[in-house]
Amino acid sequence: MPSDDLDLRALGVELHSLRHARGLSIDKLAGAAGVHRQTVMDIEAARVAPRVDTLHSLAHALGVPLVQLVAPLCEANESEPPGVER
Repeated sequence: MPSDDLDLRALGVELHSLRHARGLSIDKLAGAAGVHRQTVMDIEAARVAPRVDTLHSLAHALGVPLVQLVAPLCEANESEPPGVER
């Protein structure tokens, strides 16, 4: 599985976990974030790469900092980019 797919999957799992931890349905989260319910479903299913403003709206609706929502992506990409030496 390509790394982009793994990133999207990690994001989807995190969104799903945060939503469930707060007892929110897809419809409730979508409404609170001002996005379509299909957007939430597509992100959770790793079918789309969401825009930053969408992620920000979802994080706000979940009551978490954006960095918490995207933390799994950051952790998955902790290695240095190709060609970068320290």
